[in-house]
Amino acid sequence: MPRPAAWLIAGQLVATGLSGQQDDQLRAALDSYLALAPMKVEFRYELAQGDFRRDTTGTMFLFDHDGFRLELWDKVYGSDGTSLYLYDRNTRQTVIDSLRWPEVNLWLRLLHGELPAGTKVTAAGRAASGAVLWQLRHDQPRWVAEVAIDTASWSLREVQLDESGGFSHRLRFVPPVPWDGQHPRALMTLQDLGGQRLDLR
Repeated sequence: MPRPAAWLIAGQLVATGLSGQQDDQLRAALDSYLALAPMKVEFRYELAQGDFRRDTTGTMFLFDHDGFRLELWDKVYGSDGTSLYLYDRNTRQTVIDSLRWPEVNLWLRLLHGELPAGTKVTAAGRAASGAVLWQLRHDQPRWVAEVAIDTASWSLREVQLDESGGFSHRLRFVPPVPWDGQHPRALMTLQDLGGQRLDLR
């Protein structure tokens, strides 16, 4: 399948609103990371708002820059670049809906190699691990985020996202490993999971 504007976000949707040397450096770092696809990445996801805390682990598969699959303990998400699939492990039901890019969380949009219009990028030095840091802000403002990429291995290591509504997302990624599964299309559309299907497209 041809590559969209960069991997998970664009789909001929919006201009990125990014310009300047720092933006170009971040874009180049993300492109280098995505060039490793198809790959498998383990990650830890911490979600917090006020007294609420959730800490979970998951597995992510990135396929040829146009699809993904996220496996969590209770749900599995997948996309073929056009439709979004959600499988609930408890109810064994798959919900299929149109993929509306503006509603996709920023950390997933990063995995497409581009950012929402109105994003401002600032170089923020280096993390203790040596990874290069970039700070991202939305001009509304809706959120502020920090992205860490290990430029020695071109590996996305961490995303910290704080929303104006109070939710805080922190994702830590281990270095990716190559994935050579034989049926990526089935994984993107969750065809390997049983149960009922509800199509809302």
